[in-house]
Amino acid sequence: MRVLRRLARLLPSGRPLPEREWSVRHRAILWILAAHIVGLFVFALLRHRPAGAAVLIVIPLLVALAAAAQPVFSHNVRAAAATLGLMGTSAVLVQLGDGMIEMHFHFFVMLVVITFYQEWRAFLIAAGFVLVEHAVVGVLWPQTVYSHAAAWHHPVRWALIHAAFITGAGAAAVVNWSFADRAQDAERRIAARLAYEAGHDPLTGALNRREFDRRLAAAGAGTCALVGLDLDRFKIVNDSCGHAAGDTLLCQVTDLMREQLDAGDVLARVGGDEFVILLPGRTVEQGSAVAERIRKAVAGYRFAYQGRVFSVGVSAGVAAFTDGDDPQDAMRAADAACYAAKHHGRNRVHVVASGDDQVEWQRDQAHWAERLMNAINRDDLVLYYQPIVPVGGAEAGAGAFGELLIRLRGEDGGLIGPGVFLPAAERYNLMTSIDRWVIGATFARLATRYRSGAAAGVSVGAEHFSINLSGASLGDPRLLDYIRDQLAQHHIPPHVICFEVTETVAVGDVGRAVAFIAELRELGCRFALDDFGSGLSGFTYLKQFPVDFVKIDGTFVRGIVEDRVDRAMVEAVNRISHEMGLRTIAEFVEDTVVLDALRTIGVDYAQGYGTGIPVPFDEWLAVPAVGRHAARTVAPV
Repeated sequence: MRVLRRLARLLPSGRPLPEREWSVRHRAILWILAAHIVGLFVFALLRHRPAGAAVLIVIPLLVALAAAAQPVFSHNVRAAAATLGLMGTSAVLVQLGDGMIEMHFHFFVMLVVITFYQEWRAFLIAAGFVLVEHAVVGVLWPQTVYSHAAAWHHPVRWALIHAAFITGAGAAAVVNWSFADRAQDAERRIAARLAYEAGHDPLTGALNRREFDRRLAAAGAGTCALVGLDLDRFKIVNDSCGHAAGDTLLCQVTDLMREQLDAGDVLARVGGDEFVILLPGRTVEQGSAVAERIRKAVAGYRFAYQGRVFSVGVSAGVAAFTDGDDPQDAMRAADAACYAAKHHGRNRVHVVASGDDQVEWQRDQAHWAERLMNAINRDDLVLYYQPIVPVGGAEAGAGAFGELLIRLRGEDGGLIGPGVFLPAAERYNLMTSIDRWVIGATFARLATRYRSGAAAGVSVGAEHFSINLSGASLGDPRLLDYIRDQLAQHHIPPHVICFEVTETVAVGDVGRAVAFIAELRELGCRFALDDFGSGLSGFTYLKQFPVDFVKIDGTFVRGIVEDRVDRAMVEAVNRISHEMGLRTIAEFVEDTVVLDALRTIGVDYAQGYGTGIPVPFDEWLAVPAVGRHAARTVAPV
């Protein structure tokens, strides 16, 4: 039985061909049959058969051709008719050839042609026809099949001889068929794998974004629920244990989500740790219930990796998708709801409601992100300059010191402040692009300033131009390379550039911040720690940061006149910074009363609307340095 099973596995499967492939092969076989009918009619005339007799000979073949060509019949019936027709041409050829041995070769050829169908029914009909032709007709009327006396006297023997050869031809045809069958199976597997890979995420096996969009666009009539999901605290696992751990976690969480879904639900991974689910036929309320089940399952899950245990969560947003809705609008609504869930504390489900402020805000952010990308590409951002002045008055020969700020040029030509568009830049990871633009634009203008001699009368080494860096840029080696290239390209003295990073960003990754600051200081650039005092651990980490300036958080500076705690905080920051050899800058200085208090405390510099309002950088550069310095000496406030 084992031998038989192995032999069975060697045989072709005989599965039906795809419709298109079967039609192509069947059409070819019909043409072969039609050509044989014409050829046999002509051959019958050449063999001196009357025309009427020649017609009678081919009529059965014409009937078989007509039946095989009828689309109303099934594939099996049409293939059987074509098979009988083809094998009939072999029998007619043998009879017209008076049983010549050479004519029997035609049976071998037709057996191979029949394997074009790649189905056992047609092949067995062909084999049965040959059996009847030789074992029945050849034995009862041997003169119609064989052309020599030996076969007439011993028809069974010659039937067996022919059977052996026919069996060999049939076996060869089956082997060839089996090879073709295996090749097609391999092609189908490759095609199926490519189709699967084109529509699925290779890591988790969930659908990818492109396939999900196709399924969403093809969703049936009625209401569907869309659920957008984003893992919470995934970055902790990825950063602390590596991407291999993160990939393992993603696969396990994907399995957890699948367990909460029905067979008809559609799960896709559309980002690093972002997922989306289509729930056909579900209302928003039902979708919210599914999202809540998933949230609880993920919240209760503990991920163990190399002896360490992590807990993660998931934030989910639910939106409706009904007939007539734009699929991408529905996706944006679900994404906005998911972001709202994260914004409200994470590990929760947010359902889109009519007039949802959070969703509208998120859509507004997407709009600002789009405008910001266009502005970066079209160079529609504008640099502003706000002076940073010595609290004790200008020193003789001192150069300019100021911070470069950014504005967005509006569609009406007006300028839009950073408070409007920077949240969108942070949400959509555009901060590094903004930082690059500011650095490039600042360096290009300073290069022109130094080439034109506009800084004459002021020591270049005494000037400082401060540029903010975002948390996304901190530690980016590509940005370091960009800064080096820009310094070299524009021949900017590095010591005139001061980069700023906020305390909270620096403390968020001390090692990376220290290394990044050290690289820039090695180039010769200065560094300032911005918004100092806003964090809870500022003094703990201050000694680790190799900075030149400490900018005291403006929330304390504003209240130093009325609030004793604020004044004490400013005094403490100033005193400790001076002990470390650092200079201090007070932010948000709005009037002379605050400036006098800072002078009493001993703060080095002040910045705010009380010491100088922001002005377009190009206009500031157009004023001669000596004139600007003199004006500032007379009226620093």
